Amino acid sequence: MPKVSVIIPNYNHAPYLTRRIESILAQTYSDFELLILDDASLDDSRDIAQRYLAEPRVRLELNETNSGNAYLQWRKGLSLTSGKYVWIAESDDYAEPTLLERLVEKLEHNPPVGIAVCESEVVDETDRLIVPYGDIWKNNESFAEYDLSFLDREIVFSGPDYCRRLMIPWNTIPNASAVVFRRAAFEAIGGPVTHMKLCGDWFTYCKILMRFDIARIPDHLNYFRDHPVNVRSRAKAADFVAESRVVRDYVARELGFRQTPGNRRRARNFDCQALISGERRPPGNKVPVRRMPPLLSDAAKLGLATLVGTSRILLWEQAAHFARKLGWDDVPRENWSGENGTDRVS
Repeated sequence: MPKVSVIIPNYNHAPYLTRRIESILAQTYSDFELLILDDASLDDSRDIAQRYLAEPRVRLELNETNSGNAYLQWRKGLSLTSGKYVWIAESDDYAEPTLLERLVEKLEHNPPVGIAVCESEVVDETDRLIVPYGDIWKNNESFAEYDLSFLDREIVFSGPDYCRRLMIPWNTIPNASAVVFRRAAFEAIGGPVTHMKLCGDWFTYCKILMRFDIARIPDHLNYFRDHPVNVRSRAKAADFVAESRVVRDYVARELGFRQTPGNRRRARNFDCQALISGERRPPGNKVPVRRMPPLLSDAAKLGLATLVGTSRILLWEQAAHFARKLGWDDVPRENWSGENGTDRVS
């Protein structure tokens, strides 16, 4: 029986599938099976996958109808494989040759660890580097009062502690392709969460971390592809925020999380920024004026606090834009945010 089960859930990612499969077959750790799950793709994905069936480790499973949910494919892949460890390698991403070797090593040497994760880099559809994920955390003002030096070294965290510190209101494991799981961790929680379409991975991580530890390594071994047809790009930001609140509520209940003013402010700021980021457009990464009414309508459906917070951020950005046109170098954000300017945790 192979030690690792590699599962590729695929839907309409033919342009990236060859790179994905080749990066798996090139792994320095070779004791794995590779299951390609095609979710009724309408492109050439099946033809591409079939080219690799001569490789003894590769199998192909075809859905006749689209499931409409990537996490259902996770569950199906787990049911059709048997490895002690599981790598869910998203079909539009790719990896360095040592990813499996490095992450399996952490799981083998640390039995309490259920999740081993490396750092990622974000690339576009042409493989051009956009930004390393680690730099996103270090440069994000929401993390300004946290010690993130652990990102620069190998470390094993207590799962509940990691959840408390770094899994709400954000998800600091933003790409499943960077993770190798212990199968027993999936079994302990009854399998991956499948009733969500956008945050099922985040919810699954948190459920596992309530029972298992997490190992992180600083190596940038995974490449997450950000392109116009991936799930995140197609998703409506309001739907993501609604699902993320369910995850936050779960973690808060499990850990007895106290709803302090700082926690509420931090969560609200996350919601507002998530809504706005879904509407940003080039040039300038700003929200077009024509998109502001539907954005504010979505914010209102999520509550008065979200509406007010979103409005403040948009007003501040517009003020800053006009100020720069007038030759002013800076606009104090505290005049617009209403609460300590940056909305950092107090």
